[in-house]
Amino acid sequence: MFDDMDEIATDYDDRIRQARESRGMSQEELAQSLNEKASLIRKLERGDIMPPDSVRKKIERKLDISLVEGESDDDSEWSGGGSTTTTLGDVVKRKD
Repeated sequence: MFDDMDEIATDYDDRIRQARESRGMSQEELAQSLNEKASLIRKLERGDIMPPDSVRKKIERKLDISLVEGESDDDSEWSGGGSTTTTLGDVVKRKD
């Protein structure tokens, strides 16, 4: 169950700060654009707290960054769009 959970990168604080600064935003401006408190952004950038999933997703979208360790595009194979979909009927053998 926990293997599928996203693991926050160890340098998430630096990623947030660098992305924010590269866009010329203050901590207050970023917080306002995310509808969060500036104190939360300060704590995240200091590494005092880990970002909750809801905040992490908002930051990733706003700053166009990833805060997840080792994120890859492997999820594309689970899109369900493939033509080799296996159904229950392909697996189960009937006893007649």
